[in-house]
Order: sequence, then C-alpha cells, then structure tokens
Amino acid sequence: MQFWHYLATRLVQAFIVVMFVVTIVFFVSRTIGNPEVFLVPTMSASQEDIDRIREHLGLDKPMIVQYGNFLLDMAQGDLGISFRGGGGKQAITLIGERAINTVKLGVAGLVFAVVLAVPMGVIAALRRGTAIDWLTRFLAVIGQATPSFWLGLMMIFFFAVELGWLPTGGAKEGFKSLIMPAIALGLFELVAIMRLTRSGMIDVMDTDFIRTARAKGLNERVVIFRHAIRHALLPVITMLGLSLGRLIGGSVIIEMVFAWPGVGRLLVTAILEDDFPVVQAGIIVFAISIAVANLLVDVTYRMIDPRIRAGAA
Repeated sequence: MQFWHYLATRLVQAFIVVMFVVTIVFFVSRTIGNPEVFLVPTMSASQEDIDRIREHLGLDKPMIVQYGNFLLDMAQGDLGISFRGGGGKQAITLIGERAINTVKLGVAGLVFAVVLAVPMGVIAALRRGTAIDWLTRFLAVIGQATPSFWLGLMMIFFFAVELGWLPTGGAKEGFKSLIMPAIALGLFELVAIMRLTRSGMIDVMDTDFIRTARAKGLNERVVIFRHAIRHALLPVITMLGLSLGRLIGGSVIIEMVFAWPGVGRLLVTAILEDDFPVVQAGIIVFAISIAVANLLVDVTYRMIDPRIRAGAA
C-alpha cells in the first residue's frame, strides 16, 4: 500500500513538471516568432493574406484561448501540424520519425559511458593513491573540461577526414555512423559515472560489513564483487536513469555536428523556421522522457535498496 501511495505521489509530481514545461514552451514559442511570414510569399502577400493565415492557424485569438485549445488538442494526442518542413504532417509524427535515432544515440552514449566508467572507477578505488588512481582522476578532469562539440569536430577531422575510418556524419552506415557521435555524447557522463563509482567504492570498502567479511576469511574477489560493488553501485543506478534522460534531451549539439537525423536536429530547424508545433512537440517529448526516466530511477532505487524500504515503513 505504501508503495502504491509513493508511486501515485511521484506520478503527480512528474505530471506537474511536464505541464509546467508545456506551459512555458507554449507561451515562449508564440511570443518570439511569426510563423505566418514563412507561409506566404513575403514580396507579394497582402495584409489580408497574412490575416487569413493567422485566422486559419488560430493565431488571431487571445493567447489564453490558444492555450486552452492547445491543451484540449494535446489531451487527444494532437500537438499540431507542422507549418513548414513536414509537408502538412502532424508534428508528433515528425518527432516520432526521428525519435528512434535520438534514442539510439542516447543509449549508445550511455552504454559507452557505463562500460568504461564502472571498471575504471572500481580499479581507481581499489588502487587509491597509486599512479593508476592519479591517472584516472587526471583523465576525468580532462574529460569534464572537453566540450562535446569540439571533441566531435576533432574526431571528424582525424578519424573521418584524415584516416577515412569512419563516416563524417549522417546515419547511412549503421553502427559505423554511430561510433563518433556516441563517444562525443557519452564522454561527460563517463567521467561523472566513473567518479561516482570510485567514491562509492571507497566509502563501501571502509565500512564494518566489509571488514567483517574479510575477518571471516572470504576471498578478496568475493568481498569485492559480491558485497562491495553491489552496494557501491546503488548511487550509480540512480545516475544512469538521469544520464539517459540528459543524453536524449541534450543530444542537440551532437546531432548538428554529425548531421545525425534525430529530434534535436529537427528542433533546431523548426526553431529557425518558427515552426512552433514541432518545437512544442519535441520539447514535450523530451520533458516526458526525462520525467519518466526520473520516475523509473526512483522506483527502482526504492525496490533494490532495503534501507529506503525500511525508512518508508
């Protein structure tokens, strides 16, 4: 019963966050652009033509009326029709066509980060104070200070232009096209996960139950892999869901650098063209994705950590 109450509370909180984002995006998008300018020939269009376009799009109504109509349409799954690049397509349809590429890029970046970060963090913690630990921490500082777009451009220059090993951009060559964008996107998360894993392992290795396990004569590998890592990775699990949400929502720059056909690149084009139905749909999808990721992390953490369950009880 307590679990369902907790889940219901988190769902309400997630809904409030998403609606707050929806409201901000709606009003901002309608105050910074004039989409009707893109829908008529600017040299020959009369004011009457522009007014008809505004009336057709519902832009002649008061802002609060537009907002109410938008919420009603959104409740029915209608986020508007693209003004420009979609050829009359629903905005949510355009987002859906690109979403798989953005999710693929975000998951690839997270896998790259986790596969390298967790072993590096564990080794650095077990070799605390040695040259390996210092080298790992030095690389972490370098990784955090490296802009993802600069890293992407450097990789394109060396691995695509100079060496010809990988494609310069796009997604036509499958896995090969995914390698450089995933590395550039996942580097910052790699550093964060590695540092969190290291600090978690250091804290766990100094606890009483680890000393007790060693005193019982357990093999050091059993102590580390069965007891220490399991507890040290609890904070990392929390971070993984948040990291995936950040990677999916923050892939805009990487998608532009590598011409990756994802939602981020579509949103940049839509912003430049004042195509705010597409902008709204994209940001709403990002907001929902991050809210769902946070919810899943909270629920998962509560289920696997007995201390949280006991505290709730």
